[in-house]
Formats: sequence, C-alpha cells, structure tokens
Amino acid sequence: MSIPLSISKSGMNAIQNQMDVVSNDIANINTTGYKSKNISFNELLLNDMNGEAAYLSADAQGSGISIGSKSAVTSTNFTQGALVSDPNDYHLAITGEGFFGVTGENGERYLTRDGAFHVNGDKSITNDNGDTLEIQATIPTNQWPEGDVSIAENGEVTIQSENNSMLVGTIPLFYPAQPNAMQPVGENKFSYDGAFGTGEGSIQQHYLEASNVDLASSMTEMILAQRSYSMNLKVAQGTDEMASVINQFKQ
Repeated sequence: MSIPLSISKSGMNAIQNQMDVVSNDIANINTTGYKSKNISFNELLLNDMNGEAAYLSADAQGSGISIGSKSAVTSTNFTQGALVSDPNDYHLAITGEGFFGVTGENGERYLTRDGAFHVNGDKSITNDNGDTLEIQATIPTNQWPEGDVSIAENGEVTIQSENNSMLVGTIPLFYPAQPNAMQPVGENKFSYDGAFGTGEGSIQQHYLEASNVDLASSMTEMILAQRSYSMNLKVAQGTDEMASVINQFKQ
C-alpha cells in the first residue's frame, strides 16, 4: 500500500474511533451518573526517507514522513453532573468528589456515581443491575425497622419509626487516589485496584446525578469528525486516481 493511502486509512480509522466515542456519549446523555470520555490523537511512527525519496528533502538525513495518526480514549471526564430531584428515599447523588461502592454478583467491589438504588424484598439495597450498595451497617439491613428513611450528607442512615429514631448504618464514599487508573467495566461502574484517599464529597438524598455530557459540544465534535473523515476519504480517492493515471502511462 502506498504511503498516502496508508496515511488516509489510518486517519479514517482514528476518526471512526472518535465518532464511536462521541456517539456513545450522546447515547448516554440520559444515563444517571454517566461520565463522558476524553479522546486524543497521536502521530504514528515515521517512515525514514532514503533512496529515491531522498531528493524530496534538501537534508534527508534523519527525515521522515509520518504514516498517519491514531486515536484512543485517554481518560474519563469526572466533572460533576447536574442534580435532578427524585422522591425515592434511596435515590442518591454525590456532590463533589467520591463514588458509591457496590458489590457485583462475582463478589468484586466496583465504584459508581449512579445512585439509583432501591430496596428489594429481602431488604437488600441494590441498583438496577443487581449490584449491592456497600453499607457500614450497625444493624443488618434485613433487620431494619419500618419507618421514614433519612440519609444525611455524611451518609448516616436513620429510620424514624413510631417510637424512636434509630441510626442503622452509614453509606461510605470512596475516594480513589488516582481516578484515571479506574477502568470502566460497563453498566456505569468502574474497577479500581489502587489506594484510596480522602475527599470532600457529600450525599444528597432524593436526588440523582445526571450525565455530564455536553450535547452542544458533542454535536460540534461529531460535525468536525465527519468533515475530517471526508477530507481523508478525498485524499484516498485522489491517490487512487493518480495511481490509475500512472498505470495508464505505463501501459
């Protein structure tokens, strides 16, 4: 494959990857606690200029032509999303830093900003994916009394029954020391094996955190990506046309 075609092909692949990321962000604009992704472009390796190509440069020593570009998701944008009010007692949002800890079916801990929890028939508190919310319970959840549930900003869970008010547990927040080391595993949650630090997050009961996707910026980025893809495609078509003319001369 000629260098121009190779460059155009790599450019189209990189832009297609960008389009996939932007499309995924837009698709999750209504996903509770979703965090948009950051994507970056990098130059690929150089082809050294030598032999017949050396005349293209006055000083061919150490010169080269890039063989294109690549793109990849480099990090997740953990900026705060807007808070949306909700009447459910176990619908929670985090303001500031921090993540909820949930335990999956495999027993592993995951971190999430999605606070759409609910109580099941066995009194366990899970999200819609079946992951169990981590709680430092002073009383096992299946023994919690009936009553009005109040969850404070520091995560303390209090149940007000007819007779008294009882502190039944605390919902902790987790603060990864290196947020960019978190690995997305789908279902709006992350795996993390590093150390934890301290933070200043707080829990807001009767709220959910909306996605932090900026629709206007995402649409603008998608339009630019489409234009870039079109330009790379035109380069490939032009290269093909020139190769066709050269072949006709040879014949």
